[in-house]
Amino acid sequence: MKNKSARLSWHLDETYIKVKGEWRYLYRAIDKDGHTLDIQLRKKRDHQAAYAFMKRLVKHFGEPTVLTTDKAPALLCAFNKLRKQGFYQTTIKHLNNLIEQDHRHVKRRFVKSAGFQNLRHASRTIKGIETIHALYKQRRSLQRDYAFSTYNELQQLLATS
Repeated sequence: MKNKSARLSWHLDETYIKVKGEWRYLYRAIDKDGHTLDIQLRKKRDHQAAYAFMKRLVKHFGEPTVLTTDKAPALLCAFNKLRKQGFYQTTIKHLNNLIEQDHRHVKRRFVKSAGFQNLRHASRTIKGIETIHALYKQRRSLQRDYAFSTYNELQQLLATS
């Protein structure tokens, strides 16, 4: 999940999923190429959760040159804390469309379900989904668009396991 060769431009956002009938918040970070840097599932959507997520990202990948968000208050508060440490950020709303579209692969799997029974199962399942999605992204970037076939790709993945 953690790509040490992360680009210097990050897109950050949070989305929500249901766990035991209550909304929980999934913080996600991707680089400019759409590769997932990290995810974190939290009970609350506040500046402490956003700050903890950002600190974890910086610990693993170093300081980014550009952070793009959707101007969510929790993320802005966390950025203000981190800005004191020399961070640069841009918060232009429409530039964050990349991560908003990237949420779809996680969200569409839970639209019809009642959610998860506990936070640990939710976190593990989402990490698995992110891992599979990362494999697809990596393989698609190596192939030409017209050569992509889901069936062939799955056969190749299963053959190498």
